[in-house]
Amino acid sequence: MTTPLRPALAAAAALTAALALTTSATAAPTAVKPPSLLALNWELNAETDLSVPGVTRTTWTEKNLDNRTRPRILQIVEIDPTSAPVSLESTIGAGDGVAETLAEQLAGAGTAARHPVAGVNGGLFKSEKKHDDHVVPAHTEPADTLPTTLQHMGVSVTDGVLHSSSCRRPDDKGTSGAVIQYGVPYITTLRTKLDLTAADGATTRFDDINRDPGRARGCARDTDDRLVPESITGEKGVYTDPDEIVLFTDDYRFPVPKPDLDKTVTTDDDPGFEVVLDSTGKVTAARASRGGTTPADQVKVPAGGRILQGVGTGAAWLRAHALPGTKVTVDQKLTDTRLDREIPLDPSVDVVSSFHQVLRDGDIPLELPDTCNQSGPGKDPGTENCTDSRVALGTNVHGRPVLVTLTGQVQPNNTTTHEDGATLGTFAKLLDSEELGLIDALNLDGGGSATLMTGGTTHTPPTDRVNGTYVHRHVADAVYAGISGYGMYAK
Repeated sequence: MTTPLRPALAAAAALTAALALTTSATAAPTAVKPPSLLALNWELNAETDLSVPGVTRTTWTEKNLDNRTRPRILQIVEIDPTSAPVSLESTIGAGDGVAETLAEQLAGAGTAARHPVAGVNGGLFKSEKKHDDHVVPAHTEPADTLPTTLQHMGVSVTDGVLHSSSCRRPDDKGTSGAVIQYGVPYITTLRTKLDLTAADGATTRFDDINRDPGRARGCARDTDDRLVPESITGEKGVYTDPDEIVLFTDDYRFPVPKPDLDKTVTTDDDPGFEVVLDSTGKVTAARASRGGTTPADQVKVPAGGRILQGVGTGAAWLRAHALPGTKVTVDQKLTDTRLDREIPLDPSVDVVSSFHQVLRDGDIPLELPDTCNQSGPGKDPGTENCTDSRVALGTNVHGRPVLVTLTGQVQPNNTTTHEDGATLGTFAKLLDSEELGLIDALNLDGGGSATLMTGGTTHTPPTDRVNGTYVHRHVADAVYAGISGYGMYAK
């Protein structure tokens, strides 16, 4: 009689038999992985820029130009907090609402001890011209054609201060953004919830932060926003809502809006109602006019306070419930809809936004569109190339933040330019190359906004033309690496 094997020995015997069968059989051929888009057509420059501690900048140059006249440049900046005390965050520079170049943004970032060492332009935005009655800030006066104010598109947060609401999507998941907390970024989808509660118990939702009431640009913020035909406004993506309340924070460094900022729509014509809150939420002033009663008035948010502006039914709610001497509670919630958690709006949190995540968990998202907003002629007549320069913020296999730009080449002077880039789909395929080791990546604002700096040097060409000269675009915010250590500097 054969003695049965004990369960453990039986399992071992089965495993041995399986291995014997596997090794005796002809091994299946290993599938050969095709070369990446980067390996196929890009060459890594021999020189690696290590001039800034904690920052490694590598450059790839295009080999086969196809229909291009000059090769494109792909730059990868890795931030390594293990080799130097550096970490990531975002900045609005001198103040929200004031458009600045990346260099100006970084010059105004944090304190002198923070010392930005590398950065790129940040999230999506829409440029604005000033109201006819507003005085332009001194540093923008020389360039009359440049925008002086702006509207964010999507969530923007610096040091826990919310500067704009989320864009609305049909599934109510919000839009893509990078949450940078304690210097480490992760990419997700974000949605805001904004509410007011008056001393008499009345509650209402408010619509947005730091922008023209009655008129949202770039994306709808809620179901009440209505798209205006391009034939009326002369531009895409203008939404109107005659009944709104907008909050202004004390780091909004431009005078708050006056009525009739946009001559093509009527929803922002309402003089409305304006309420000033102190740091405790107490109403210190309430007036039946937005932005002042005379052309000379320049109403700014007081230090430590906030201003609420309402039009239509929003103005009526403020008039009825935000009475002088009473308190209005402002409740702002930021939700990570991918992980289903509320993000605390404390000084550790920064956020920059986008419409598109180009890499998620090491793969290209299925929903990513293959779009290009601009095109230009190549070397052969009758053909076109995408000319959208691209910028991305990502993380790599080491868990480190990575800044990426895909642009044309820096030119010898500022009277010529060579903007170039790729569609979103091609950019994503390039970033998906295993040589780069990227896991997640968020597409930031591109085109003329695309700017990369390390150690005070700009490595990308200007592509916006003003009065015959190419200049770097004024942007809304920036992502940068600076000296870290929360005990080393005051937020």
